[in-house]
Amino acid sequence: MGLMTKFKPEVLENTSVEDKVNYLVKLTQILAISAIIAGIIGMLISNFSIRSLNGNALEPLGHLRLIKEAYEQNVLVTARDIGEGKVTDYTKANNSLNAEKQKIITEWNAYKNELHTQEEKELLPDTEKYIQLSVKSLDNLIQLVKEKKLMEIISWTTDDAPYTIVELTPMLNKLMQVQIINAQNIYSTTQVQFFAILALILLISITGSMYVAKMVKRVVHDLTQPFGELLSQSNALANQKLDEPFVWKRTDEIGQVGKSFEYSRQALHNSFQQIQENNKELEQINTMVRSSINYASRIQRSFLPEENILNQFSKDSFVIWKPKDVIGGDCYWVDKTDKGFFVAIIDCTGHGVPGALMTFVVISILDRLLSQQRHLDDPAALLSQMNRLVKETLGQYDETSESNDGMDGAFCYVNLENKQLTFAGANTPLLYIADGHLHHVKPDKHSIGYVHSDLDLTFTNQTLALEEGMRFYLTTDGIIDQIGGSKRIAFGKKRLMETIYDNHTKPMDEQQAIILEKYYNYKGDESQRDDNTMIAFQI
Repeated sequence: MGLMTKFKPEVLENTSVEDKVNYLVKLTQILAISAIIAGIIGMLISNFSIRSLNGNALEPLGHLRLIKEAYEQNVLVTARDIGEGKVTDYTKANNSLNAEKQKIITEWNAYKNELHTQEEKELLPDTEKYIQLSVKSLDNLIQLVKEKKLMEIISWTTDDAPYTIVELTPMLNKLMQVQIINAQNIYSTTQVQFFAILALILLISITGSMYVAKMVKRVVHDLTQPFGELLSQSNALANQKLDEPFVWKRTDEIGQVGKSFEYSRQALHNSFQQIQENNKELEQINTMVRSSINYASRIQRSFLPEENILNQFSKDSFVIWKPKDVIGGDCYWVDKTDKGFFVAIIDCTGHGVPGALMTFVVISILDRLLSQQRHLDDPAALLSQMNRLVKETLGQYDETSESNDGMDGAFCYVNLENKQLTFAGANTPLLYIADGHLHHVKPDKHSIGYVHSDLDLTFTNQTLALEEGMRFYLTTDGIIDQIGGSKRIAFGKKRLMETIYDNHTKPMDEQQAIILEKYYNYKGDESQRDDNTMIAFQI
């Protein structure tokens, strides 16, 4: 009776919260230890089953898989690559084939040393025979590679290898199927054992938890009574009602928590007063920063040509320039020449303030180049000079450089007198409409000015004959890379090209409106990912 008395609910009367919790902890420990013992037994049984699964099925299966992979994939692929002229280092290929041969021998010997079922024992002799044939055939291939007999190697890939695979693969597949069935059987046994242990743990848990629940209910009743006042104080803190002091009369641990709320109230009251003062200062700073950025936007916009400037040189045009932030890292340039005009679109590193600063550097360099030479019929040379000058200006020569910034872009020179357009691009293509078709002129896959960009980087000029009515489009990757749509994927080059082609016969201002509408509808609630710049003009 003395032992049972210790488990009666009355033992919790007139005790502190700590005593009540300790009592529940002891009860829970007893229940947990019982469940842990049952769990350990289950783990031991499961561990034995897993070791059995690994040793009797998975390891043999792994040996067979490696043999099959070594011959069918590695050896045969190497032989075909040699036959197709993709391999020039025969010594390396010979070493690789020798390694695969050793792998086949090693894995087969390891498999033979495993325990086998009766079905495996019946399949072993035939499999052993074809393994030996495959090794012998591989020895022949290794000798041919060593002697660099290309025609015999090609013959080996079309004659010897297929024959060996046809004979060896079914044998390996049968052995692997045996291992899979064996693994399934072991797994089924393990499941039965697992559910038996689980049932035991559940029985222990349910029996013990019923008594623990009874005691928890009693403790919870005692602890929840003062929670109303604690909740009221918590809501006051959450709603920042910090002017009235919190009064708490209870002296146990919960009372101490209540008193700590009063200390928190006092600290928060002082902190909020300080925060309000700091917020006023931050608002002033924020206003100054926004004013500065807006002013920087006006400065950046003043550096760029007017958006309708192309209408002076072409029949129709539009310019889209929409930075991700107030200022951005995209820019464009238009310049008139004696025989035509020059157009450039540039995507600098980053966006926002860093990107905008980079555009000032790039525009300054471009303006200097254009002022020094008026023969603009060589955009590729201009890109090369831009690359050199950006690297020199920013000191970006090697890994020790403090920055690694640059640009992508496309330069076009339109010679209206000779009816030619010369294009050169750095990771930025040219799209144009001619004869009712949309054409895509690929750029050079080089970026300009970065640390890893070659100082003497060269670009390629591509020249097009101009015909009346041709329409040309240059764009940075902002629209293309914009995430949106139901699948939250990029807008994509294909969607942009389809939009351009479907509307290319319309006036340029209508095309611009349609492209932007498509873009904003696709973007939806997604934030703009990058600066968006696009230029179009008609001859």
